[in-house]
Amino acid sequence: MSRFSTKEELVADAIAARAKLEALLNTIPDSAKLDPIVDGMSVKDFLTHRTEWGRMMIGWYSEAAAGGTPAVPAEKFGWGQLNELNAEIHARFADTPLEKATTQFATTSEELIRLIETCTEDELFEQRFYSFTGTTTLAAYFTSATGGNYRSAYRHINRWWRANQDTFTAD
Repeated sequence: MSRFSTKEELVADAIAARAKLEALLNTIPDSAKLDPIVDGMSVKDFLTHRTEWGRMMIGWYSEAAAGGTPAVPAEKFGWGQLNELNAEIHARFADTPLEKATTQFATTSEELIRLIETCTEDELFEQRFYSFTGTTTLAAYFTSATGGNYRSAYRHINRWWRANQDTFTAD
């Protein structure tokens, strides 16, 4: 179930959570964005991770809306294998330059918002509207790919930045 009951609430949450994350990111010098935060992941890695999960959500929705049945969460991975899937995502995007990671994060985030805005209320909030969501709503999936994902990144990055910001100088 989604914690939202309207498309407008869902969109507003995604926009607000992204804005909060980006405000934090704007306080961090680019040189610090490549340092490990947690589990060997840097700010850049957090961005590529969120971007890929956003792309996966876009793919799931697009395939389902076209009448298909998407592989959720991914080919070769079930929900019980998220650690393995996340490690594969991390490895796949490890060499992505910071600037590209930042641009792709923004582009994917904007695409997710546009996609949500095209959905009907029934699509978003009716359980089993698309079979891949099971007993969860499409809105809950979108929340996980947007606001929920942005809040998670914010918590990790903010905790690290508060503890380490004095060790960096502005670029």
